[in-house]
Amino acid sequence: MFFDKPMVLHSTRDDGRHWLTTMDIPPLQIWPVARNHCRAGHFLATLVAAKLAALKGDVSEEMTLSRADIKSVNSLSKRYPELKTEGGDVSIRLLMMKGPEGNEFEDEEDEDDGPVQFITPQPPQDWTASYDQWIVHVGRQLGVDVPEPADETGYEKAMANAAVELQQQLPSLRKRFLAGMDGLNLGFKIGLTTQKGGKEYVWVRPTSWQEESVATCVLESQPRDCQGYKLGQTLDLPVAELLDYAIGSPKAGIVEPGLTQRIAEDYGLVIM
Repeated sequence: MFFDKPMVLHSTRDDGRHWLTTMDIPPLQIWPVARNHCRAGHFLATLVAAKLAALKGDVSEEMTLSRADIKSVNSLSKRYPELKTEGGDVSIRLLMMKGPEGNEFEDEEDEDDGPVQFITPQPPQDWTASYDQWIVHVGRQLGVDVPEPADETGYEKAMANAAVELQQQLPSLRKRFLAGMDGLNLGFKIGLTTQKGGKEYVWVRPTSWQEESVATCVLESQPRDCQGYKLGQTLDLPVAELLDYAIGSPKAGIVEPGLTQRIAEDYGLVIM
């Protein structure tokens, strides 16, 4: 490997699926995954690339992955496993394959070996379900909270469900806020109306939350296209308008990333 940790490159195809590759020699690819499996694909690319590096080029057609392997990869061990279920080892096949049609390497050829070939994790030969379901299976066995594959309406549904879930968490968040947050900071995401009638999402920091239905907050980011708002402004916000939360501090970083951050990672809008 060129680098101390795998570098995963990402592109979104016209059908919304995500293609992930590495800069290793030979390169590795995760065959295009479902539109909400970008995070799972990034995880799998990182884990397989790291294990291949540990094998120092001794690549066989089959590989077994376990949660113990995750512990040896610093960029993964800090975050996974997410699931508390027992899980188990998973077997994958490593085939040399061309990239998907329509990608930037489709017509590129090596001077000696022809079309570019990628190490490509694939299901075992006896796997009978879809490739997307295999990604779900592999991720969950290894402790990743992979959602079921979604269609083109999945993002909107996921965001709506996140807003509902946040509203259910607000009583406990308010209790923690009033108790002092143990030295951490609480932030909320809200949507401000833009000049064109759309929504711009910004973060606010609550400074007072005496009434259950209203939180006094300071605007923590400068809106780009919303008249009447500026950084540092104090707003009295109905809690029904709160869309997401995050908890952290400059020293500890983000310790609870909230709900929409995960959705953004799943859909490839934010790359870890």
